[in-house]
Amino acid sequence: MLSTYVDLSDTVIFFAIPGSSPTFYVYIVLIADYNYRYGHNLIIVYYLVKAPCYMNDTQFRLRPSSFDTLLDLLSETSDPFHERYGKHLSKAQVDELMRPSNETLQEVKNWLNWHGIADPELSTSLDRSIALTVPVFLAETMLNTTYHVFEHAKSQKKTLRTLEYSLPRHLHSHINLVSPTTYFGTTESMRANSFLQSRASGSNLTGDTTPLIGCVDTVAPTCLKDLYNTANYIPTQISRNGIGIPGFIDQYASFSDLTTFTQDFLAPGHQRNLHCEATVVGIQLTCKLDLFCEHLRAGITGGDDGFESFLDWLDFIATVPDDLLPNTFSTSYGDDEQNVPADFAVELCSGFAELGARGARLMFTSGDTGVAGALCETNDGVFRPAFPARQLPLCGGFSNLFARPSYQEDVVSAFLIADGNNNAGLFNTTGRAYPDVAARGQGFQTILDGLVETIDSTAGSSPTFAGVIALLNDFKLAQDGTTLGFLNPLLYANPTALNDITIGTNAGCGASGFDAGVGWDPVTGLGTPDFVELQAII
Repeated sequence: MLSTYVDLSDTVIFFAIPGSSPTFYVYIVLIADYNYRYGHNLIIVYYLVKAPCYMNDTQFRLRPSSFDTLLDLLSETSDPFHERYGKHLSKAQVDELMRPSNETLQEVKNWLNWHGIADPELSTSLDRSIALTVPVFLAETMLNTTYHVFEHAKSQKKTLRTLEYSLPRHLHSHINLVSPTTYFGTTESMRANSFLQSRASGSNLTGDTTPLIGCVDTVAPTCLKDLYNTANYIPTQISRNGIGIPGFIDQYASFSDLTTFTQDFLAPGHQRNLHCEATVVGIQLTCKLDLFCEHLRAGITGGDDGFESFLDWLDFIATVPDDLLPNTFSTSYGDDEQNVPADFAVELCSGFAELGARGARLMFTSGDTGVAGALCETNDGVFRPAFPARQLPLCGGFSNLFARPSYQEDVVSAFLIADGNNNAGLFNTTGRAYPDVAARGQGFQTILDGLVETIDSTAGSSPTFAGVIALLNDFKLAQDGTTLGFLNPLLYANPTALNDITIGTNAGCGASGFDAGVGWDPVTGLGTPDFVELQAII
């Protein structure tokens, strides 16, 4: 007797013959029902070249069974007015919510089996994704698309991608993302937002940690402690509090430079160890911008394929036990939102939500190039939002992809009313507004290859603010044993706990950009941190 699966809406009939070993499947497609779903309107900076016969590493990221529940719980545990505030989920609880249903796993495997890919050829990650290596021609058949080798016009980097792909209709509710497909992230766009200036002639450091006069042109840790009111706080929860810093595009940690930095910039007794974890052996990261955190943990990932590697990092972090998970993450990488396909961006943000549900806080730089983005190019002449920049200036604005969350509504609406018709038509007035907060981004003193370098970049802003959050987590751990987690609702409910910045602009590429003003604005967000004031609201 045959067991039968019939989906008349898709005109697909599937027969499984039980009792056979191995099981045989007959998959009859009465009408090809590939429904176009995934495409990407890319600014073309690539030349198309002929694609040879490649083997293609492909990953199918599956839809979690209870992601909506996870979002609801994240909202409750992050709402300072909710009874569940601060009651973050454990790794085991998150794993259960993020696990795909048995139906999802079986549907996808059945489809792959039908294309001649046997179960032993499939590898799974946390049972959340399925990875396989297939010839390009088979991937093209499966995804109803055509792959090409694209060559970047400036860097000559070649990458195998497609401009659109499709899935059978009955898999739309089971597969969130197929990767790599339409995302063209490279070292050109997935950039480390930093600029090195040459060491000043004759400048030498000693062990003296006294900040330079005025902290105007250069910034050292002591200056930041004074700026953000952390100088008098002594951490007590060092063993269970730390910052994680993921690294990409083949950047790596320099242990010798870290030693030099702590010797030159930090007082004796304040030196910290660097602990590294690898997702791909041999690829590490730079972490020279750690300023006054407690434990520094480096999350190492491989390759230079932009956010493709970020997905690997998120998979790795999902395996980290609760007692080893950093409470705060700082990321000094970004892209322009227009470069990131919608399905890819949503999948990344799902991973960020998973970390937030576990009580971790993620900080992202917003870039250094103003409202026009990194390349000064858009498809339609409007402002170009950054991704996943939601935290720090100088690039500020409004997302074209994500809607504005409720906790932002009051302050952003007030800004839009005050701003009137300025920049009308150049940005999405209903989009998720950024940045959320600000921090110093100029004159950072770092060590590179044993020498002092000065960095002007939001790559310094993000770890600076993350350092303040780490100290707040230390304070909260000492109080009640919990961490802040996703603290945006708390910050937006208490804007006076930050220093409002009212002068400035984020112009770029000839565009006037936005202006800073009283209250939240797309240049400096809610403002810079005041540690003592923030202590008072937690």
